[in-house]
Amino acid sequence: MKRFRFGWYGDNGLGERMIQAILTGRKSATACPAYDPEDSALKAGDELQLVDKHGAERGRLVVTLVELRRFDSFDQALADKEGVTLSELKEKINFANGRQIRNDEEMCVVHFRVMRAMSGPART
Repeated sequence: MKRFRFGWYGDNGLGERMIQAILTGRKSATACPAYDPEDSALKAGDELQLVDKHGAERGRLVVTLVELRRFDSFDQALADKEGVTLSELKEKINFANGRQIRNDEEMCVVHFRVMRAMSGPART
């Protein structure tokens, strides 16, 4: 089963906030540059282990849709699925990638639903 990691050391708690948003149903999509090898082979129906930056499994997800979109096509409907405002979504993606994403850059958007949440303490 593929691991779907959220967070990294030095992320100022962003990964944990995203995991909590996923587990509570506020986040049902995520986006990254299309060239990112981590998400390039995902397809609808894939089951994923939701893991934190420590490698601890926090839940199980199933992919419902994978789409390619230009960064400048992101809208509030997608931001709602990410659990943030549109400006927060763009800011978060730029922070997570360590650079400004170009408007014409192709992005991979993965939609998912939670199959099972794992119990256990959150670690930051």
